Amino acid sequence: MPKDLKAKDLKYTKDDSFLEITWHDGHVSEYQIDFIVSSQHDRFLEKLEKDTTRTLWDVPTIEKNKSQLYFKLGDLSTSDAMVKDLMGSLYRYGLVFITDVPATTTMTEMAVRRVFPLMKTLYGEMFTFAQDYLHDDITYSHDYIGPHTDHTYFCDGAGLQALHCVLHTGEGGENFFIDGLQVAKELRRRNPKAFDILSTVHVPAEFFDKEECHRFSSPTIRVDPVTNEIVQFRLNLYDRSVFDTIPQTEMCGFYESMREFLSIVHEPQHWWQLKMNPGTVVIFDNWRLLHGRCAYTGQRAMTGCFVQRTDFLSKARLAGIIE
Repeated sequence: MPKDLKAKDLKYTKDDSFLEITWHDGHVSEYQIDFIVSSQHDRFLEKLEKDTTRTLWDVPTIEKNKSQLYFKLGDLSTSDAMVKDLMGSLYRYGLVFITDVPATTTMTEMAVRRVFPLMKTLYGEMFTFAQDYLHDDITYSHDYIGPHTDHTYFCDGAGLQALHCVLHTGEGGENFFIDGLQVAKELRRRNPKAFDILSTVHVPAEFFDKEECHRFSSPTIRVDPVTNEIVQFRLNLYDRSVFDTIPQTEMCGFYESMREFLSIVHEPQHWWQLKMNPGTVVIFDNWRLLHGRCAYTGQRAMTGCFVQRTDFLSKARLAGIIE
């Protein structure tokens, strides 16, 4: 495009709803006035302020609305409208449950594929983990696993995760979920400086074994620089790497901020705990919710998969849930 490009003539057409510009080289362009006005930055911010498609929750809120979270596989299989409702609830609350799913990896895959394409990771498209060692990962144990998000060591962590407990012969093993958006809102209110630290300090993470080596660093709370909205949580103390992204003089401030964030995470009103039984698949937002597991006894097997964030948002846009 030439540097000296200039408009030679302009006029309004079609009842003043369009602007027609004739450029100095003779090229003519036509622009819709409403589109130009609605595309301005201030209008964009106004839309965000009016956005009511997501509900931040604590335990009383999610218990009150949990009827909106459960969907039968048979209904999803025969109704596109039901699939849309599921995606709406998933975007609003960050998790949904599909019931009446036979307790096999194949049927779990079928249930998830009814809504989303699968993401291939180092575990493949579908995975099954028990207490038998397969990877250098605490998941393959009986131990308690604290609140975290998955894939902090990937450049682009999974947007959604699906889990299905297909076998458990013992006690314990309850899963818990925490709405990161609600916790971050509370942190921002109580300690804005701590929020700023956790949204700017890059925390290194890594995963490696004999066949894989992944490393990435990112803030614990990732904030959109344009909208100032929280877009992702990256928290996994089990995948932490050598912390060399800030000088030692700033370490105390970081750990004080992380301590306050985690103290809010562990407050009972944020901690929704439930037992996952064979037949029910949970799909949750890995960019929004923290999740974990209580210690357990006996034999236990979980099968599941991941979905890319971009595929989740694409489906939501096509369904008219978000713009």
